[in-house]
Amino acid sequence: MVSEEFVLDASAFYTGIPFLSCTKYYTTSLVFNEIKHINKSYSVVELLKDIGDLKVIEPEKQILENVNTIAKKTGDSAKLSSADISIIALALQLKKILISDDYAILNIARLLNIPVKTLTTKGITNVRKWITYCYTCGKAFDPNIRECLLCGNRLRRRYKKIVR
Repeated sequence: MVSEEFVLDASAFYTGIPFLSCTKYYTTSLVFNEIKHINKSYSVVELLKDIGDLKVIEPEKQILENVNTIAKKTGDSAKLSSADISIIALALQLKKILISDDYAILNIARLLNIPVKTLTTKGITNVRKWITYCYTCGKAFDPNIRECLLCGNRLRRRYKKIVR
């Protein structure tokens, strides 16, 4: 029997991924710490870790930096946590299938040609570049800015173009 290997985002744990024998799973310490509060399934996660079917690995610093750079270019950096960046970097480093239902993660993964599987969503069909803009004055801003620097209105988010 062929063993499958997957990199798991927190959303995979939240949706209750069916853990299968002959399958190896990987995650990062940031994601692992994020899911510790899931009491009912945490014992299963600990068991998987103890028997070696779930490995907690840190991605290389250079790969993390590359993922951060891509996330800034697409405008997804404002929506991605450090745990999200780490899990994308780990999937890229290990060249494994990433399991996530997070659209920002899927956007970056697709851009980096990381194979993905979703559990509860259809996933994405196109990679998008996001911008924040003021709906009053029309000025576009860096995705990390939340308020218009000209008129003070709250900024909105939309995609500017589809990245292919």
